[in-house]
Amino acid sequence: MFSVIFGAFNLGGAVPHIKALTEGRIAGKLAYDVIDNSPKVDPNKKGSKVEREKMIARIEFRNVNFSYPSRMEDLVLNNFSCIFE
Repeated sequence: MFSVIFGAFNLGGAVPHIKALTEGRIAGKLAYDVIDNSPKVDPNKKGSKVEREKMIARIEFRNVNFSYPSRMEDLVLNNFSCIFE
């Protein structure tokens, strides 16, 4: 009886760590998906490229403010917005 109680107590102490193990497995799966991904462009083939018509990209900056750390009072970008498509 003492062995069953002691085993149940230790098993109950291990249960919270199962969540961390599950999250680790998910993170590992995501990392391996990135590693196993084969690019559309062969980086080893000279002159390989993707046609511009097949590319889908959009970069957008909204209300960006920037100054260099050495001159914080001088804004280089003041409320800058831009869209690249």
